[in-house]
Amino acid sequence: MSKKRSLLIRYTSMAALFLIAAATAGFAVWMLKDLDVMAKAMYNTGVDVLGTFVCAMLFLGCIGTRKSLMEESTRRFIVLIVLLSVSFYVNAWEWFTSGEAHLRTVNLVLNSLTKLLDFGLVYWFYRFVREMLGFKGKFAKWLEWGVRILIIPASLLIIWNFFRPICFTVDAAGAFQRLPHYWLVDLYMIVVAPLTIVQLFRCDAPVRQKIVALSFILIPIVHYGIAKGAHGYATQYGSALLAVILMYCVLFNDRSRRLAATQTELNTAEEIQRAMIPHIYPAFPDREEFDLYGTMEPAKEVGGDFYDYFLIDQDHLCLVMADVSGKGIPAALFMMASKIILQSCAMLGNSAAEILNRTNEAICSNNQAQMFVTVWLGILEISTGKLTAVNAGHEYPALKKRDGSFELYKDRHGFVLGGMEDMRYREYTLQMEKGDKLFLYTDGVTEAMDKSSALFGTDRMVAALNEDPDAPAREILKNVRAAVNGFVNGAEQFDDLTMLCMEYRGQVS
Repeated sequence: MSKKRSLLIRYTSMAALFLIAAATAGFAVWMLKDLDVMAKAMYNTGVDVLGTFVCAMLFLGCIGTRKSLMEESTRRFIVLIVLLSVSFYVNAWEWFTSGEAHLRTVNLVLNSLTKLLDFGLVYWFYRFVREMLGFKGKFAKWLEWGVRILIIPASLLIIWNFFRPICFTVDAAGAFQRLPHYWLVDLYMIVVAPLTIVQLFRCDAPVRQKIVALSFILIPIVHYGIAKGAHGYATQYGSALLAVILMYCVLFNDRSRRLAATQTELNTAEEIQRAMIPHIYPAFPDREEFDLYGTMEPAKEVGGDFYDYFLIDQDHLCLVMADVSGKGIPAALFMMASKIILQSCAMLGNSAAEILNRTNEAICSNNQAQMFVTVWLGILEISTGKLTAVNAGHEYPALKKRDGSFELYKDRHGFVLGGMEDMRYREYTLQMEKGDKLFLYTDGVTEAMDKSSALFGTDRMVAALNEDPDAPAREILKNVRAAVNGFVNGAEQFDDLTMLCMEYRGQVS
């Protein structure tokens, strides 16, 4: 979520809350002209007003979180505080209409809505706790279905009660009355609460987290038991709000600690991966026959793309551009293994095709994860400019002749590495002249998307390459990256973005 959009949502929400509050106050004054009745109602709704305000502040704080950083548990917490806020609001109106005979039907609607909101709170609380504590197992699965299914008859009961009162009603004087079967209203909570408590003690969460989660269930129940049968301050939502805030703070703090530890491990993995990718420039300060520059920007902390270049001997330079299937740590591990195998096979002095043949056999021999990697590999004979290359399912390279512009070179594709055993790859040759340039990339460049999901594409990439085709390799990559940035316009990067440019300068006299 962009900063401008976040601010817009905040200010719009604040304005909406202000208008709702103003409209409510005005409507209440118009409807309840008896100042003594209104003063009593305002006195009894103090907790509701305060609770609504707290929920509003929590909501405004949560919606300011960037969408990409917001966990599923935070989204469920937002649903909970919205339900609590509406419950406070409806409960306040119950007090406004209580004892007003001419508002009997309104009072009955409000009480019915309150019960439905109670069911919603129980349901979403369970989903919130399940997400935060990570409920697993067969019992958790059955409980999940039970929580979802039982809310249907519970809600239908309240709707039926509105037309044929069997649980509660509002008498002719406007007073709320419990009927003999009022216990049916609480049946959903009576069933779900103990089963949730059982699941709490069955899960693997720390004891402290279990106790905090248990407080949300027990505090409102204890309050209900104390206040049952009496008309007094309606603070059950206040106690529920305090409990859910406490639970969220404690559980989110614990989650943050685990995420911090995980982030430290990811940072270490990122450092290791970056160390394996060539990143010191100029790459070969004592070699003036060519110029090289490469970049890799993973979509996550670590990625599956990689580029490589190394001297097989004093007259042969190996260039590699590869893209592993998948993202994140699994792709990064597969990437590092593939890179090591490729370089080991290349250093044996094999041809480009034979390097991929042997690499494919090595990967296929123990590829239980069934991952694969696309590879473009070329070996440049530095003294002559002869480039022998092979493409294993990778993107077409872009080639620029000395007096021309960049164009896609549609070479012959072979099958990906790791996809099938006994594959045989075929190589081709290119003759590089002084001033010729070669551009290699992964699909993270061409498949970069803007906010409307349109692709950057090869045409825009070639156009960016030709903005200044005679520039050094480093500047050419900067031009392409700038074009991608301008196109996506702040949209989230979904794939690793890797590029490599080589300029052949030939023998220096």
